[in-house]
Amino acid sequence: MSYLLRYISVLLLLVLTACQGEGVTVDDEPISLTLKLATGAVTRGNVTDHPSDATSWSQSERVVDGRYLYTLSVYIVDAAKNIVASKEHIVVNDQASEVVVEFDKSSNLKRGVHTLMAVANYSDHTVGNTTLDSGIIGSWKAGNYTDLMNNKIAANSSFVSPKEVIQPLSLMKEFEIHAGGNFVEGELVRTIARLRIEVKNNSGSLPLKINNLSFSNNFAQQNAYVFDDGTDRKYFTPTGAIVATSEQALQPFVRDAGAAYMSIPKQMSAVVYDGYQLESKVIENGEFTYTLNLSYDGASTQGVVFKRASSTAISRTSALNDLLSDDAPYFLIYNTSSRTYLGADDSNVTVASISNFDALSARNVWQVTRSGNSYYFQNVETEAYMQAPTNNSATMGANQVSFTLANGITMYAGNRYLGVDGSTVRGYNRTNNNPVNFTFYEVSKSISSATETLNREITIPLTSINPVTQQSSKVTAIKRNDFINVLITVSYNPTSGEFDFHVEDWGTGGGQVEFN
Repeated sequence: MSYLLRYISVLLLLVLTACQGEGVTVDDEPISLTLKLATGAVTRGNVTDHPSDATSWSQSERVVDGRYLYTLSVYIVDAAKNIVASKEHIVVNDQASEVVVEFDKSSNLKRGVHTLMAVANYSDHTVGNTTLDSGIIGSWKAGNYTDLMNNKIAANSSFVSPKEVIQPLSLMKEFEIHAGGNFVEGELVRTIARLRIEVKNNSGSLPLKINNLSFSNNFAQQNAYVFDDGTDRKYFTPTGAIVATSEQALQPFVRDAGAAYMSIPKQMSAVVYDGYQLESKVIENGEFTYTLNLSYDGASTQGVVFKRASSTAISRTSALNDLLSDDAPYFLIYNTSSRTYLGADDSNVTVASISNFDALSARNVWQVTRSGNSYYFQNVETEAYMQAPTNNSATMGANQVSFTLANGITMYAGNRYLGVDGSTVRGYNRTNNNPVNFTFYEVSKSISSATETLNREITIPLTSINPVTQQSSKVTAIKRNDFINVLITVSYNPTSGEFDFHVEDWGTGGGQVEFN
């Protein structure tokens, strides 16, 4: 047995010595790399395959939005930040959304961690007879890693990325190269974001006028880096406000011809802005906001009118009870000593002087109900009830408090009369036999209608909804490849004359949403 072990050991040693003599090691195994790069969430096809809100776009307008690949450059960077392999200015034909790039053993790639840096649509390209401009990047530099990282994209003076130029795509991805064949997939994402605001007029009778649309001064940048390394270096300062009327927007905010507004017919929707912009980050816990100035012309509003129904005072409980047989009628309560009326604020019974009995304030009108010998006084404006008076005050509260009325008319609850002392309503001790008299005046209620222009300016913070938790939160950054798609539903309440609006939160889009 010992002889056999010695024989095997010698044989293994000879084999290893022979291999080393031939110079063949695992580290020296030839390395190849295949990259499969594609645009994110893109449906291929021509204009007729993509019905959308922008069906009037020309073919050249539609093909610049980042759904296709035209030119591509790929760089392999090692851990020391050196470009160790590259393929530049690859022309991608037939409006492809996917391309395969191969590096064979002649590229002399080494094992280890590397970074893939790919950029598409950074140079002019011709589709048919149309030349697509790549002016958003300007001059492209790739002499070394620093040059790559310093390449910038630029918006125009209105902070909107031009719609006529090819929207560039980029990818920066770390991966590890092993011996033999390597395969890496990557998604090229748009270096810009898309912001789309749609307004629905929920009125069943009136067109909605949008007089103005504006954005807060942090919505977009003038410049951004082509490559996103995951740090905040990509957020330039200062940021600026998008110009909603910029002609470079896919669909700018445009007022109707000869008018100072955009009109949306009843029960209809309209896209009021749609454009590309560079990414931007909120600074110091701020927020992104946009402001809409809206109006409805000829809105019918309704209001409640209270007026004194009769100038004849009711000074006996029997006459008052005759009226109380109706369902909680309305009254003015007049103090004959102070010659003032009782009113109410949020906390107390107050004193009021009234000169116009055809347009009474609801704070001075009382709804009176009766149950047997108990009377209850509810203020029409506050909907609170008169409470039992104390020596110093008479307050309002949520609880119904029973008052007793006696001819004269006196009002008392417990051991105290209700009375008026100058500008204060308070209670008097009943034992002093000095009652305070009141008279009542019946009040009528009617509904009035009016036609007017309702104006409303609303400032709305940009919010998104988490697709997992379904929780809404304020947006802290507008990121490249985002599709911010906002729907605002606007209506008005003809009773209150107030605007109502509801904003649908958008879910983070990125590569998960068809960009057009």
